[in-house]
Amino acid sequence: MKRTRTLKELSAVFGAVAIATSLGAWTCYAQPGTSPGRSTIPYVATHSDAAQDMLWMANVDKEDVVYDLGSGDGRIVIAATRDFSARRAVGIEIDPKLILESRRNAEDAGIAERVEFLPGDLFKQDFRQATVVTLFLGHDPNIKLRPKMFSSLKPGTRIVSHQFGMGEWGPDKTLRVRTPVLGMIGIPVGPFTFNPHVPDYVGNERHFDSNDDRIHCWLIPARVSGIWRGKIKSPDGSMDCRIILHQRLSKVTGTFEVNGTTDLTGNVEAELWGDHLRFASTPYAGRFQLRFDGHVHENTMRGTLAVTEQGKTRELQWQAQREPADLTGAWEWSYATGERMVTLRVERRDDGFIATYLDGRQSIPVTDFYDHGGGLYFTRLIGPDRHGGLRIAKDAGWLLGEGIVEDGQLKGQMEFYPSGSMAFEGTGGMKPPKPIVRDWTARRVESSRGPIIEEVQQDGADQPATAPESKAEGEKKPKHESEVRPQ
Repeated sequence: MKRTRTLKELSAVFGAVAIATSLGAWTCYAQPGTSPGRSTIPYVATHSDAAQDMLWMANVDKEDVVYDLGSGDGRIVIAATRDFSARRAVGIEIDPKLILESRRNAEDAGIAERVEFLPGDLFKQDFRQATVVTLFLGHDPNIKLRPKMFSSLKPGTRIVSHQFGMGEWGPDKTLRVRTPVLGMIGIPVGPFTFNPHVPDYVGNERHFDSNDDRIHCWLIPARVSGIWRGKIKSPDGSMDCRIILHQRLSKVTGTFEVNGTTDLTGNVEAELWGDHLRFASTPYAGRFQLRFDGHVHENTMRGTLAVTEQGKTRELQWQAQREPADLTGAWEWSYATGERMVTLRVERRDDGFIATYLDGRQSIPVTDFYDHGGGLYFTRLIGPDRHGGLRIAKDAGWLLGEGIVEDGQLKGQMEFYPSGSMAFEGTGGMKPPKPIVRDWTARRVESSRGPIIEEVQQDGADQPATAPESKAEGEKKPKHESEVRPQ
């Protein structure tokens, strides 16, 4: 009889790694479906040199408004105004004693009138005015903050994180500084620890075998996905140009179509920094190419377009408009393993979109959801239980979807990484199952809310709608063997 394996069994093969300094070892787990509070993010002050490096890397100047999430004793907030002349700096901190200490430190530094320290949960506070956001939280809090940062911050806002990354969202730049081991260092060991395609990825973070600080910087990208249309003037008349862009956080790919005296098509390679977009089409038969350098504001793209035809290049000021796209509705497709139909329900709220994954009679919130303008991107871990464990089964793992609205359908790419993809490949252990990567087409259907087997919003548990595990399959082990996260 086929047996579902748990991470506890697999730990006998791969072991559990937990490294801590003399400050002690911590094990922290946020309850699924809740915001991690201070109790799940131990306070460790950012080293003063690291605070300076973070602000330098973000190019903080007199025009900036800096928000430090989990501001501790206020040293980053104070340094931003005192040393980098930031127009204003705000710290958000849940510990009232540290709030008082921060205010005293600001008074002593003589910059109290230019700083503010707000008590409260950083996951609930409003920081949309920030032009720079600094973090020293941990991997899981960073991932939980990603959707809020994307939906509330303006394109070009700089995010700087000390030590910890953002999963599959690679940084725009990274600074490594040689340093002795300070504070607490932990390694979350799980089936996806070193898989760069999923949110659990921590391969670009500092680990026990490194003696360098890592400071990562990201720019919040503009929402550029969708279908863009513009006109290209040529000696033979005007040509219709259609650019189709797919966006996954900061990564942009696409295709182009030009219709005129000759119909041309091809791929597009793009780079996106904030609202600054550059793309180049693959040369068509060596005689036609488009190169664009400009900016995106809401549904308008403006900039310089270089058109190469028959070996001759001309430049023109060019603009394109994005076709309207409605992301709302219930989008249905065949599950990655092909065994059943599943649905992503997208609803609009005053503060953006909310998404729900429907599998059989289960209704599972999708908190890692992104509106990219004319399309969407989402991730969801399928298979965790209410205790933080993860089922090892063929239909459990990370599900990622990216698509644009085209002809009334969602079209893009679906990826599924089964939960057997263990962290330590090549060590003689189990071979990880192959991911499923395929073109994705989801059609809009009538939404069916139906009865819910279990309220996953309350306990975070979800499983594919297949036969439940038997009790004999043993207890579950937390997804990460150890997670020591400084603040």
